[in-house]
Amino acid sequence: MRKVTLKILLLTVMAWSFGPVSAQEQRIDDIPMYGQPAIPRPENLKKADEDFINEAVAGLGTREAASKAWFAQGEEFLQKRNLDFAMRRYNQAWLLNPNNYQPYWGFGRVMLERGKFDEAIDYLERSKALIDDQYQRIGLIVDLGTAYSVKAEAVSKTNAADEGARFFALANHTYNEALSLDPKYGNGWWRWAMSLYEQGDYAQAWEKVQQARAQNARPFPPAFLRALEQKMPEPRY
Repeated sequence: MRKVTLKILLLTVMAWSFGPVSAQEQRIDDIPMYGQPAIPRPENLKKADEDFINEAVAGLGTREAASKAWFAQGEEFLQKRNLDFAMRRYNQAWLLNPNNYQPYWGFGRVMLERGKFDEAIDYLERSKALIDDQYQRIGLIVDLGTAYSVKAEAVSKTNAADEGARFFALANHTYNEALSLDPKYGNGWWRWAMSLYEQGDYAQAWEKVQQARAQNARPFPPAFLRALEQKMPEPRY
Protein backbone atom coordinates (compact mmCIF):
# COMPACT_ATOMS: atom_id res chain seq x y z
CA MET A 1 0.00 0.00 0.00
CA ARG A 2 2.85 2.37 0.81
CA LYS A 3 4.43 1.95 -2.66
CA VAL A 4 1.13 2.82 -4.29
CA THR A 5 0.82 5.87 -2.07
CA LEU A 6 4.34 7.02 -2.97
CA LYS A 7 3.66 6.62 -6.69
CA ILE A 8 0.50 8.70 -6.40
CA LEU A 9 2.34 11.34 -4.37
CA LEU A 10 5.13 11.56 -6.92
CA LEU A 11 2.67 12.10 -9.73
CA THR A 12 0.71 14.63 -7.69
CA VAL A 13 3.62 16.81 -6.61
CA MET A 14 5.89 16.33 -9.65
CA ALA A 15 5.34 19.92 -10.80
CA TRP A 16 5.68 21.51 -7.36
CA SER A 17 8.73 23.55 -6.33
CA PHE A 18 9.45 24.39 -9.97
CA GLY A 19 9.95 27.98 -11.04
CA PRO A 20 9.03 29.40 -14.47
CA VAL A 21 11.96 29.62 -16.88
CA SER A 22 12.59 30.50 -20.47
CA ALA A 23 13.93 27.97 -22.97
CA GLN A 24 17.42 29.49 -22.61
CA GLU A 25 17.57 29.43 -18.79
CA GLN A 26 18.39 26.58 -16.50
CA ARG A 27 15.47 25.45 -14.39
CA ILE A 28 15.91 26.38 -10.76
CA ASP A 29 15.13 22.81 -9.74
CA ASP A 30 18.05 21.57 -11.85
CA ILE A 31 20.43 23.40 -9.48
CA PRO A 32 21.38 21.81 -6.13
CA MET A 33 19.29 23.14 -3.24
CA TYR A 34 17.39 25.28 -5.77
CA GLY A 35 20.41 27.58 -5.77
CA GLN A 36 19.96 28.51 -2.13
CA PRO A 37 21.17 30.51 -0.33
CA ALA A 38 22.65 32.47 -3.26
CA ILE A 39 19.27 32.54 -5.05
CA PRO A 40 16.50 33.70 -2.69
CA ARG A 41 13.37 31.55 -2.74
CA PRO A 42 10.31 33.64 -3.79
CA GLU A 43 7.22 33.56 -1.57
CA ASN A 44 5.08 31.62 -4.04
CA LEU A 45 7.63 28.82 -4.20
CA LYS A 46 8.03 28.82 -0.42
CA LYS A 47 4.28 28.21 -0.22
CA ALA A 48 4.55 25.43 -2.82
CA ASP A 49 7.39 23.91 -0.79
CA GLU A 50 5.24 23.86 2.34
CA ASP A 51 2.36 22.24 0.48
CA PHE A 52 4.70 19.64 -1.00
CA ILE A 53 6.18 18.79 2.39
CA ASN A 54 2.75 18.48 4.02
CA GLU A 55 1.48 16.22 1.24
CA ALA A 56 4.57 14.02 1.32
CA VAL A 57 4.48 13.64 5.11
CA ALA A 58 0.77 12.85 5.02
CA GLY A 59 1.50 9.97 2.66
CA LEU A 60 4.70 8.59 4.20
CA GLY A 61 4.49 9.54 7.86
CA THR A 62 7.65 11.58 8.42
CA ARG A 63 9.88 13.99 6.56
CA GLU A 64 12.78 11.58 7.03
CA ALA A 65 10.93 8.70 5.38
CA ALA A 66 9.71 10.92 2.55
CA SER A 67 13.22 12.27 1.94
CA LYS A 68 14.57 8.73 1.53
CA ALA A 69 11.73 7.85 -0.84
CA TRP A 70 12.35 10.85 -3.09
CA PHE A 71 16.08 10.15 -3.06
CA ALA A 72 15.35 6.62 -4.25
CA GLN A 73 13.41 8.08 -7.18
CA GLY A 74 16.41 10.27 -7.98
CA GLU A 75 18.62 7.19 -8.02
CA GLU A 76 16.37 5.57 -10.61
CA PHE A 77 16.65 8.60 -12.87
CA LEU A 78 20.42 8.75 -12.39
CA GLN A 79 20.75 5.12 -13.47
CA LYS A 80 18.87 6.05 -16.64
CA ARG A 81 21.31 8.95 -17.19
CA ASN A 82 18.51 11.49 -16.81
CA LEU A 83 20.52 14.01 -14.81
CA ASP A 84 17.90 16.76 -14.73
CA PHE A 85 15.13 14.56 -13.37
CA ALA A 86 17.57 13.02 -10.89
CA MET A 87 18.52 16.48 -9.65
CA ARG A 88 14.86 17.43 -9.23
CA ARG A 89 14.22 14.42 -7.02
CA TYR A 90 17.39 15.03 -5.01
CA ASN A 91 16.26 18.61 -4.48
CA GLN A 92 12.91 17.44 -3.18
CA ALA A 93 14.66 14.94 -0.91
CA TRP A 94 16.81 17.79 0.40
CA LEU A 95 13.76 20.00 0.92
CA LEU A 96 12.12 17.29 2.98
CA ASN A 97 15.19 16.70 5.16
CA PRO A 98 18.26 18.94 4.80
CA ASN A 99 20.07 16.74 7.36
CA ASN A 100 19.78 13.64 5.19
CA TYR A 101 23.18 12.77 3.72
CA GLN A 102 21.63 11.20 0.62
CA PRO A 103 20.59 14.31 -1.35
CA TYR A 104 24.10 15.76 -1.06
CA TRP A 105 25.50 12.49 -2.38
CA GLY A 106 23.12 12.80 -5.30
CA PHE A 107 24.07 16.42 -5.89
CA GLY A 108 27.74 15.46 -5.93
CA ARG A 109 27.35 12.71 -8.51
CA VAL A 110 25.21 14.85 -10.82
CA MET A 111 27.67 17.75 -10.63
CA LEU A 112 30.52 15.33 -11.35
CA GLU A 113 28.69 14.18 -14.47
CA ARG A 114 28.19 17.80 -15.46
CA GLY A 115 31.92 18.46 -15.18
CA LYS A 116 31.59 20.78 -12.17
CA PHE A 117 34.25 19.06 -10.14
CA ASP A 118 34.70 21.57 -7.31
CA GLU A 119 30.97 21.59 -6.59
CA ALA A 120 30.87 17.80 -6.77
CA ILE A 121 33.64 17.53 -4.18
CA ASP A 122 31.91 20.06 -1.92
CA TYR A 123 28.60 18.17 -1.90
CA LEU A 124 30.25 14.78 -1.45
CA GLU A 125 32.23 16.15 1.50
CA ARG A 126 28.97 17.45 3.00
CA SER A 127 27.40 14.05 2.55
CA LYS A 128 30.37 12.37 4.21
CA ALA A 129 30.03 14.69 7.21
CA LEU A 130 26.34 13.78 7.60
CA ILE A 131 26.24 10.08 6.75
CA ASP A 132 24.89 7.87 9.50
CA ASP A 133 24.71 4.63 7.53
CA GLN A 134 27.88 2.59 7.97
CA TYR A 135 26.88 0.21 5.17
CA GLN A 136 26.71 3.05 2.64
CA ARG A 137 29.75 4.96 3.92
CA ILE A 138 32.32 3.08 1.84
CA GLY A 139 30.47 3.69 -1.43
CA LEU A 140 30.19 7.38 -0.66
CA ILE A 141 33.89 7.70 0.19
CA VAL A 142 34.86 5.86 -3.00
CA ASP A 143 32.76 8.34 -4.98
CA LEU A 144 34.57 11.18 -3.22
CA GLY A 145 37.91 9.62 -4.15
CA THR A 146 36.77 9.44 -7.75
CA ALA A 147 35.79 13.11 -7.67
CA TYR A 148 39.27 14.02 -6.43
CA SER A 149 40.82 11.87 -9.15
CA VAL A 150 38.73 13.38 -11.94
CA LYS A 151 39.53 16.86 -10.65
CA ALA A 152 43.24 15.95 -10.66
CA GLU A 153 43.05 14.77 -14.27
CA ALA A 154 41.35 18.01 -15.32
CA VAL A 155 43.87 20.18 -13.49
CA SER A 156 46.84 18.23 -14.86
CA LYS A 157 45.69 18.95 -18.41
CA THR A 158 46.10 22.67 -17.72
CA ASN A 159 49.82 22.13 -16.98
CA ALA A 160 49.22 22.72 -13.27
CA ALA A 161 51.23 19.65 -12.33
CA ASP A 162 51.62 20.49 -8.64
CA GLU A 163 47.89 21.07 -8.21
CA GLY A 164 47.12 17.87 -10.08
CA ALA A 165 49.48 15.95 -7.83
CA ARG A 166 47.77 17.41 -4.77
CA PHE A 167 44.36 16.21 -5.88
CA PHE A 168 45.72 12.79 -6.85
CA ALA A 169 47.20 12.53 -3.35
CA LEU A 170 43.76 13.35 -1.94
CA ALA A 171 42.25 10.68 -4.18
CA ASN A 172 44.74 8.06 -2.97
CA HIS A 173 44.15 8.99 0.65
CA THR A 174 40.39 8.80 0.18
CA TYR A 175 40.42 5.44 -1.62
CA ASN A 176 42.66 4.08 1.13
CA GLU A 177 40.26 5.40 3.76
CA ALA A 178 37.33 3.70 2.05
CA LEU A 179 39.03 0.35 1.60
CA SER A 180 40.27 0.32 5.18
CA LEU A 181 36.57 0.09 6.09
CA ASP A 182 36.07 -2.98 3.91
CA PRO A 183 38.93 -4.46 1.85
CA LYS A 184 36.42 -6.72 0.10
CA TYR A 185 34.72 -3.79 -1.63
CA GLY A 186 35.74 -4.60 -5.19
CA ASN A 187 34.45 -1.40 -6.76
CA GLY A 188 36.89 0.60 -4.63
CA TRP A 189 39.90 -1.34 -5.96
CA TRP A 190 38.45 -1.02 -9.49
CA ARG A 191 38.20 2.76 -9.26
CA TRP A 192 41.58 3.12 -7.61
CA ALA A 193 43.27 1.11 -10.37
CA MET A 194 41.85 3.46 -12.99
CA SER A 195 43.01 6.49 -11.02
CA LEU A 196 46.53 5.13 -10.57
CA TYR A 197 46.83 4.57 -14.30
CA GLU A 198 46.07 8.27 -14.83
CA GLN A 199 48.72 9.06 -12.24
CA GLY A 200 51.29 7.05 -14.16
CA ASP A 201 51.78 4.62 -11.27
CA TYR A 202 51.42 1.48 -13.34
CA ALA A 203 52.81 -0.97 -10.79
CA GLN A 204 50.27 0.14 -8.21
CA ALA A 205 47.55 0.14 -10.86
CA TRP A 206 48.25 -3.53 -11.57
CA GLU A 207 48.21 -4.29 -7.87
CA LYS A 208 44.74 -2.73 -7.58
CA VAL A 209 43.57 -4.59 -10.69
CA GLN A 210 44.53 -7.83 -8.99
CA GLN A 211 42.80 -6.80 -5.77
CA ALA A 212 39.64 -5.97 -7.72
CA ARG A 213 39.71 -9.34 -9.47
CA ALA A 214 40.23 -11.12 -6.15
CA GLN A 215 37.00 -9.51 -4.91
CA ASN A 216 35.09 -10.41 -8.09
CA ALA A 217 34.64 -6.79 -9.12
CA ARG A 218 33.14 -6.12 -12.52
CA PRO A 219 35.55 -6.76 -15.41
CA PHE A 220 37.87 -3.95 -16.43
CA PRO A 221 37.34 -2.50 -19.91
CA PRO A 222 39.61 -4.37 -22.35
CA ALA A 223 40.89 -1.04 -23.70
CA PHE A 224 42.03 -0.06 -20.21
CA LEU A 225 43.89 -3.32 -19.68
CA ARG A 226 45.56 -3.07 -23.11
CA ALA A 227 46.68 0.47 -22.36
CA LEU A 228 48.03 -0.55 -18.97
CA GLU A 229 49.80 -3.58 -20.52
CA GLN A 230 51.51 -1.26 -23.00
CA LYS A 231 52.80 0.90 -20.19
CA MET A 232 53.89 -2.04 -18.07
CA PRO A 233 53.39 -5.79 -18.56
CA GLU A 234 51.18 -7.36 -15.92
CA PRO A 235 53.35 -8.66 -13.06
CA ARG A 236 53.22 -12.40 -12.48
CA TYR A 237 53.59 -13.35 -8.86
